[in-house]
Amino acid sequence: MNEENLFNIQTEQLNQEIEKIKWIAKNSDDLIRAVRKEVTKRNAEYFNDNNASVDSIFRGQNISNFIGNYISQKL
Repeated sequence: MNEENLFNIQTEQLNQEIEKIKWIAKNSDDLIRAVRKEVTKRNAEYFNDNNASVDSIFRGQNISNFIGNYISQKL
């Protein structure tokens, strides 16, 4: 792949990330409610599963992935 194509890809990716940032700025309350709702749901599932491992607690990268997917679905 040549340099020009790579810079075009970079520009497209940058513009996508900027759109995500703008969406977050306009919809932060919605995003916060959604992620809190998801954490509450996942915690309930954890506590209702007598065989659940502590490793299955919804945290870290799972939260980041949820947020990224939520924003992508809204754009």
